[in-house]
Amino acid sequence: MNPAHRLWCLALLCVVLGAATVSSCTEWAPVRDERQTARDAYADGYEKGRAVRKSVGKGASIAEVVWGGCTRRALDAGRVAETDRGAWVVGCLDGVSERPRHPPAGRVTVRTKEKGLLPEFREWLGVDNPALVRHVSAITVVELGTSDSDFDVELTTDYRPSAADRFDAEEMSAEFVEWWDGDDGDGKAQNLVVRGSHGEKIAARRL
Repeated sequence: MNPAHRLWCLALLCVVLGAATVSSCTEWAPVRDERQTARDAYADGYEKGRAVRKSVGKGASIAEVVWGGCTRRALDAGRVAETDRGAWVVGCLDGVSERPRHPPAGRVTVRTKEKGLLPEFREWLGVDNPALVRHVSAITVVELGTSDSDFDVELTTDYRPSAADRFDAEEMSAEFVEWWDGDDGDGKAQNLVVRGSHGEKIAARRL
């Protein structure tokens, strides 16, 4: 093999190896990111749970675990909790119960759009509040990964964070809670969240 051809082969090999390395890094990076995101959310929830236990005492476990206090707190816990709400809730439950830290290995929250529920809710909503029907475009079940199979329900809407839209969102959330009527299925429904046009929380209430 002449020197020029040998150099060409070496260059080609470097390109192939480099592409494989980049591909491998690209493939694994999201996994590392999701794991770290889940761990950060868990740690934040754990510290919040410990703080609640310290300030309220042993009775905090009942309020946070049995009555869904941690799931409610997660809705107001900020960006870290929103990145993986399930991990945050699990951390909060562990912290308030004084269990050892057990960070998740990956993402905890599971979101599933329930296409079958949307037409049923819109039909029911249209009977008394037809003006609200066009504003809701999706219903998503948010599984939180707890031992009690807790989950939240989110409504995707085109509302904006204005006073008028918040009023309508609150009305829609009240209608949804009445329509839901405790029909949790195999899990345990905790909260309803009405999301605005950019994903922001416009309204929330217990289910």
